[in-house]
Amino acid sequence: MTFSLAGRCAETGDIGFAVTTSSVCVGARVGAVTDGCVVFSQARTDPRLHAIGIEAWKLSEDTETTLFAMQDAATALHWRQLGVFPAQGKPLHFTGESCLDHCGGLIGNECLALGNFLGSDQVLPETIRGFETATGSLAVRLIAGLKAGENAGSERDPLQSAAVVVLGSKDLKDVDLRIDSSDDPISDLAALLVDWLPKAPAYRLRALDPDAAPSSSSVEHSKE
Repeated sequence: MTFSLAGRCAETGDIGFAVTTSSVCVGARVGAVTDGCVVFSQARTDPRLHAIGIEAWKLSEDTETTLFAMQDAATALHWRQLGVFPAQGKPLHFTGESCLDHCGGLIGNECLALGNFLGSDQVLPETIRGFETATGSLAVRLIAGLKAGENAGSERDPLQSAAVVVLGSKDLKDVDLRIDSSDDPISDLAALLVDWLPKAPAYRLRALDPDAAPSSSSVEHSKE
């Protein structure tokens, strides 16, 4: 009951993911990113598998080892949908036999789409196409991919929540946004991203050089 998209930016080195589903609070349950890798656990989700995948990645920096570790740790693997998307190299994915059609994974140019309980077999191809043809920052392109997937059939049930996360340099998340309950979560997420992106550099500077950073009041309430 979810479709997701991991992507990377060849120019900046950023890596991240976006996800949407017909239940609430998907950002709390699906997807995680660490330096060099995105991992997904979805369908009948076990968020604990994200930590297992990330630990395996940190030890091995190998997609097969990471996916196997998640599979090996999963209870009732036939209900799980898993993905490993590296900053460099080929992504891997797994869809258990009990996941509801339309379901599966698709690898595109610098991206990986996963989904289950989808409204048509065109959702994943269009999610990939939406990402590949979009312009702008990685987060913008990830949301464009989700929107294209929604327009191609979405899920069988109405979407309720969405999230987007992008990890930039120095292990800092430049984007980490969630819409937990909405009648139009992808559009609301896109609007929230428009508000956030101009502010993101100031909050990155607060982490790296707080003496040089502007106050949050000036960032949030500047009339310029």
